[in-house]
Amino acid sequence: MIAKRSKNLALGLLPRMDARPRKSGGWTFRYYTYDRKYINLGHDRAEAIRKVLEMERRAPDTGTVAELVREFLASGQFKNELGQRTQDDYIEASKHILRVFGAMPVEAVKPPHVARYLRVERAAAPVRANREVAFLASAFQFGIEQGYAAVNPCRQVRRNKERPRSRCPSWEELESFCATAAKKGPSSHVVGLMGKFIALTGRRRAEFLRLPKADVGDDGIAIGFAKAKAGEAKRRGLIGWTPALRRLFDELAALRRTQRDGKTPIPESIFVFTNREGQPYTDSGFKALWAKIMGDWLAEDPTRERFTFHDLRGYYVTRMVEREENPETHANPATTRRVYDRRRVVKIKGSA
Repeated sequence: MIAKRSKNLALGLLPRMDARPRKSGGWTFRYYTYDRKYINLGHDRAEAIRKVLEMERRAPDTGTVAELVREFLASGQFKNELGQRTQDDYIEASKHILRVFGAMPVEAVKPPHVARYLRVERAAAPVRANREVAFLASAFQFGIEQGYAAVNPCRQVRRNKERPRSRCPSWEELESFCATAAKKGPSSHVVGLMGKFIALTGRRRAEFLRLPKADVGDDGIAIGFAKAKAGEAKRRGLIGWTPALRRLFDELAALRRTQRDGKTPIPESIFVFTNREGQPYTDSGFKALWAKIMGDWLAEDPTRERFTFHDLRGYYVTRMVEREENPETHANPATTRRVYDRRRVVKIKGSA
């Protein structure tokens, strides 16, 4: 049998799943069958969970939150009605939810338990805790519709307060950050240029991490909208060329990149922003490299102030609003103003 290892809970694995560390980093996931054999599930956690959900219709945890989560993640509602980004976010949220609630019977989960999760269990990450409880609420709503649950305890609990960020980095700060990235090597240089891309266009990571070269043409850069709701017609945007965007793509094209041996050129890729294997960055891989570059940039000058990749969307929106132009970053203009408008001084016109 699988040993009851704390790391399995920390990784949010399903019952009978196990994780073994790899020498090169990351994990190899496997499944322990009821006839005492191991099945290799690969290195991708989300894909490993999906494989287990397909193999095992029910596990010996009937009536628990673990079963509820498993059935929700395997449902057509999850796979067909939610966007890929939401699915990825929910799978990531399930890791923490299962760690705390997995063994609890569904009917035993009460509003005070959810409140404690928000205020105590995840006190260090209050905003992320809100997203995780949103996932749990969706799972319980699915459970009510399928007969797994009678009530949704998440609906009666106030979420943690979220204060919109006010940091708006300057273009000079971004140029300095990109210079630090370039000194670390071509791969970091690409990430720095991705930062410039979002500051110039206001796009979400999910909209350009896998941007194909075929979508870059003489008339502009074609971009899909990542937050289109299920059932809505898919819309695409066309980013017109500006001198700054031209310089960014020229700088990207001028990079001479090699594979890990330092000699072999990276293979020709169909994507615009790629790692040293010619593949697009994963969201987690991008975040890790961004954090390393940011750490080096801050270490160069103690007076510098950290900014997030998301703050660069704020930079874009703020510049567009100052020019009285529509940022086209969110379907709801009120949300755009509340979350992304980082102006320190707002101009007010007189009535006459």
